[in-house]
Amino acid sequence: EMRRLVVDWADVVVCSGGNTLHSLLRWKDVGLDLLLKEAAEKGTVLCGGSAGAGCWFHSMHSDSMRPDNTKHADVAKSELDDDELEDWEFVKISGLGLVPGPDIMAVPHFDRTGTNDMSRSDHAEQVLLETENETPGAIAFGIDNNAAFVVTGDSAMVVSGDGEATCHVVVADEETGETSTAPLVPQDEPIPIEELMLANTPATAEHLDTLGDHVETNFSIAEDLLEPPTTTTDSATEDASALNSHGGSSQENEQVSNLKIVAAGRMKTLQLPPVFEKVIELSGKEQPKIVYIGTASFDRTDKYNLCTKAFRELECEIERLDVSETDTVPTYEEMRRLVVDWAEVIICSGGNTLHALLCWKETGLDLLLKEAAEKGTVLCGGSAGAGCWFSSIHSDSLRPDNVKNSESVKNELDEDELTDWEYVKISGLGIIPAMAVPHYDMTGTNDVSRSENAEQMMEEEQDGVPAFGIDENAALVIEGDMASAVSGDGKATCHVVVTDEETGETTTETMTPGGKPQNIHEVMDVQTE
Repeated sequence: EMRRLVVDWADVVVCSGGNTLHSLLRWKDVGLDLLLKEAAEKGTVLCGGSAGAGCWFHSMHSDSMRPDNTKHADVAKSELDDDELEDWEFVKISGLGLVPGPDIMAVPHFDRTGTNDMSRSDHAEQVLLETENETPGAIAFGIDNNAAFVVTGDSAMVVSGDGEATCHVVVADEETGETSTAPLVPQDEPIPIEELMLANTPATAEHLDTLGDHVETNFSIAEDLLEPPTTTTDSATEDASALNSHGGSSQENEQVSNLKIVAAGRMKTLQLPPVFEKVIELSGKEQPKIVYIGTASFDRTDKYNLCTKAFRELECEIERLDVSETDTVPTYEEMRRLVVDWAEVIICSGGNTLHALLCWKETGLDLLLKEAAEKGTVLCGGSAGAGCWFSSIHSDSLRPDNVKNSESVKNELDEDELTDWEYVKISGLGIIPAMAVPHYDMTGTNDVSRSENAEQMMEEEQDGVPAFGIDENAALVIEGDMASAVSGDGKATCHVVVTDEETGETTTETMTPGGKPQNIHEVMDVQTE
């Protein structure tokens, strides 16, 4: 009868909270534990809260020894005094071990304090440190009262029931005798559990230890792709126009005409219909083949999910190219196959632009991206994935939490430390001869306006290089040598900022979204009247 219910009939099995140790002992006695394993293998949804959550993990931080954690809890509470009711300790007990991975301890009620006046989270950290010798690398997933940890296969995601509660990854370090905790951001799609377990682990690239030393590095390798036109006589211009109107063009014009770039103000903007549809349109395919390069976001799967959702819903074939860590870099031949020979669209994530450019330079990916640009592959991305195509970028690459383990860093640093940083101007690949200012309409965590700081940089440097400010929900579109703005929400747009040669002050011209494309060099020649 138990088999009929649990294995053959149930689509969902809900286990109550309460005394976990009692439940597990009873299930073992009657063989229900083995039936639950069969149900899990079948794909039945296993769920529950508190004890009904922790039982599925390898181990659980439990209050099973609490005096009133009994069937007749009210009787126990009425018979025992406060001291007796509070005189108990949390224990670590075994679970069924159905959650994939190594020894993962569940800590339900992570944001609560027990009736013994002990913080669940603090005590769980202590337990991890005490058991580190027995189970090196042991990890805990803390689950807030109003959150849930959802496992599908070997991946998992966090669901917040109230918009604030979440789950946390806790890792013990035997050498330092300390633990680190990273709150997990609730997601719409699952992420490999193995990756979630590394949420506290920083990236390993050597340049990250001295990232500020690379601000002056020159990454420009494609400044020749969009050179300003040479001055010609009126008759020569007319002849060239006539030639182009009949389908003829010079070799240089062919190279320029191949350029296709969609530079969005932030990563999410690529999912907004007007911007997403523009990428598809430029590709010339209903379901273009896409290479996703997530170097700037340290190849995190959650950022991949964010950047590619609309394209996956369209059932586009997508290949990931991970080069943030040395051990994931494919051969140069494989990178060439993907980037130059196969891809019809290349999406670059947002994140740490300086880190991405350094990795691309080290692996030779930058030169392959130039080849893709010459071929006519659509190059797109948001934030860092927008700025990388320009000659320079107004960047937050030195922001303390602009790292792989950002959630852990945010949890460890105080507000003063998190806001103590400055924007920097760094080199880009050089395709578009201007400075990119993504998030143009926003203020950074350092409480400094992006647009105002970019203008200040331009007035101080007086290098004559214009800037394109890209609002968060907008994108700058380059087709050949023509530029236009696309608004993702009907309001956001792009802006052209130039320095007046006489006064040294900046002037800004707002581009009209959806307007007729204009020659990019003419757009950048805006001057104060």
